[in-house]
Amino acid sequence: MGTLRVTDISTIQAKIANFILQVPVRRALTHLKAVLPEGTILYLVGGAIRNLIIESFHGYRPPIEDIDIFIGNVGTDILLAELLPAGRCFRTDLGGIRWKPAGSIYSLDICLLQDFTIIKKYGLEPDLDNLLTALDFTMNTVVFDTGRGRLYERNALTDIRKRLMAFNTKMLYNKTATAYRALLLRHKTGFMLSPGVFEFVKQAIDLETLTKVRQILSNRYGRRTMRAIMDDYDRISAFEHFDDYRRHALEALTGGF
Repeated sequence: MGTLRVTDISTIQAKIANFILQVPVRRALTHLKAVLPEGTILYLVGGAIRNLIIESFHGYRPPIEDIDIFIGNVGTDILLAELLPAGRCFRTDLGGIRWKPAGSIYSLDICLLQDFTIIKKYGLEPDLDNLLTALDFTMNTVVFDTGRGRLYERNALTDIRKRLMAFNTKMLYNKTATAYRALLLRHKTGFMLSPGVFEFVKQAIDLETLTKVRQILSNRYGRRTMRAIMDDYDRISAFEHFDDYRRHALEALTGGF
């Protein structure tokens, strides 16, 4: 598997800008800009752009199935569900809605910054700095301002280059949500776990939490994917301690420290 040399952030910004020019993405963003007040900022966050950065560094990427969009600089009286076609919107775990535009290959998870679950739970100001602070894992701390064409990040590029999955914040929503996200993203990216994430997976996920996570995964991704993720969890949990994991896990041979 080849590794591409990316020497500056402008290369990555150009790659993301090209992604936005794809017809389904461009149409969706154009619709949002048309129905939202003037001055609204649309941020692409984590997920899709993380995968594009993985591709830039490592020559491969997980498939892009959905796009996370956060909306900033907008009033509290905006109701997203009223601005989008009826029957195509569903509530998401983030505090926003999922919209599947007609004919699009991508779903869009759209959330007002002030409605983001972590922003609300911890009473943070709904701004870019606090968004970067509140995102769960460092590899997800990538935010692309679609208006300015500028990428903001917080240790994401460093850890994506190292293929490392580490916590970005201690401001987590709850144990079940964190366990679900940790196991799913480990499966999607194949990244090595940091000491903190390894200890969380091995020590903090109790039977009750694991049962809930299994059910969520099965409902959303099917039993086959759920089983693959649970097998990965069992494999990681079998390592006695982090040093053992770092020396012998397959992912540790290609990523980490």
